Amino acid sequence: MTKIPYLRFDTAELPAAERIDRYRAILAHYDVSVPDGTNRDDFEVLAEAWLLGGLVAASTRMGPVRFTRSAALAKADGRNSFALLLLRRGAWSGEVDGEPISAGPGQVLVLDLTRPFDGIATATDTISLDVERDAIVSAAPDGLDLHGLVLDGAAGRVLADQMGLLRRRLPAMDGDDAPEAVRTTLGLLRGCFGMAERPREQGLARRDIAVLHRASRFIDQNLGHPDLSVTTICREIGVSRSVLYRVFAPLAGVADYIRGRRLEAIHVLLDDADEDRWNAEIAAEFGYVSQAHFSRSFRQRFGYSPRAARDSRDLAAAVEAGPELFREWINRLG
Repeated sequence: MTKIPYLRFDTAELPAAERIDRYRAILAHYDVSVPDGTNRDDFEVLAEAWLLGGLVAASTRMGPVRFTRSAALAKADGRNSFALLLLRRGAWSGEVDGEPISAGPGQVLVLDLTRPFDGIATATDTISLDVERDAIVSAAPDGLDLHGLVLDGAAGRVLADQMGLLRRRLPAMDGDDAPEAVRTTLGLLRGCFGMAERPREQGLARRDIAVLHRASRFIDQNLGHPDLSVTTICREIGVSRSVLYRVFAPLAGVADYIRGRRLEAIHVLLDDADEDRWNAEIAAEFGYVSQAHFSRSFRQRFGYSPRAARDSRDLAAAVEAGPELFREWINRLG
């Protein structure tokens, strides 16, 4: 059996003062820092990664962090790949080519590493794919700008399921099976890009786009808060109810958007092999006090039951190697 190259990086094994610097050295293609108001000595990350030819898959849990890729850095290192980020927990927000962007649980964010971006993440649990540029570009329809694209809805769900399945199977996968796993993933990408819905900002005035992203960011950061409501959102982001209703009108309204985001967050937790709470406990975290109501809402959105989502998981074991390989792997994609 040929083992797939694997590495693990855990800051718990390092002195607190060295953690952010060691992680920054591994991810040299980003300027990694802690957000304002965060103590750098509190930074923590547990990351695992697998090399599959022209694709690097990683699973990462970390505290709040800021990733910046400036135009100067993109030009200097010549990275020529894309990063796809599935958020299982937490939220990501920032700017892509000067435009606001935000993503939360169950959504997949696409970033072109030849172009600048700046993003701040809360404490997150993510699965990511770094993929050679040609493979991504050939999978996208003509005219679709992938940089900053957020895949959700049916397209996001299909890709999230594939990324989760790949993550679970990689530790036990034979190296000879890796090329087929890559082909399957890229094939699904082609289909998901083809299904990508029009940007939710389309048709909104620029000032409303900014409001939409502020509200979306606040919602994703507070999905488990029992007081997540129109009143709370308006107070926290400083807009009137009429403005909030207007910007969410293309998304079927604020209440429907919150309900959908909560169900997406629950789905990714049910799909997480490390999540051992009962379905009812997870649903209650997001405001579902009635199990029957939760099951009905879940089935209406996804077409199958919460139990079916959970039963699709499988478990696997892994073998470790040194984290210093990660930078070399990423460089192969450029």
